Amino acid sequence: MPPPNPQRRDHLADAAITVLAERGSRGLTHRAVDTAAAVPAGTASRYFRTRDALLDGVIERITHRLGERVDSYTVRPISPADLEEALVGVLTTMLSDRHDPLALFELHLESTRNPRLRRVLTGALHSRSDLLVRQCRAAGIDIGEDAAMLLEMSVLGILFTALTTGVPESPSEPIRTAVRALLARTG
Repeated sequence: MPPPNPQRRDHLADAAITVLAERGSRGLTHRAVDTAAAVPAGTASRYFRTRDALLDGVIERITHRLGERVDSYTVRPISPADLEEALVGVLTTMLSDRHDPLALFELHLESTRNPRLRRVLTGALHSRSDLLVRQCRAAGIDIGEDAAMLLEMSVLGILFTALTTGVPESPSEPIRTAVRALLARTG
């Protein structure tokens, strides 16, 4: 049997994100991922042996994609104004590609009944706030993990409300307000 292919693993994780976002936590199965990824039956279970491994793969992929988006919006050196635009751009983009935040919210809800998943999500939350701390420091803004975590939680709340109720109709301004509040508080 050939070794696992990293691109195929990413493709399967992307398909799992789609399944999770469109069908919810109960709809996430290895078979559903195989179908969504248009791969032979059993492929997802080869790369993600258990459902927990599949959930971990989704969290890892969302965190990785968010990091790539932040990196693609930022250039070195970055000014505080450019950082604000980059953060607002990345976070607002999550509304147009709804799969990542919807899948993430499904995982957060499932974690209320799954302590292992809660630990994995907590680790991913810290990874995302560490990314924010690094980006802020690259722009000459010294922030701590608590401030970064506050922004993360604020934006998740804005995204959750916007995706589930449609309020606010245009969430980019509340997102910008949250980002500005962080940068002003620490700048």
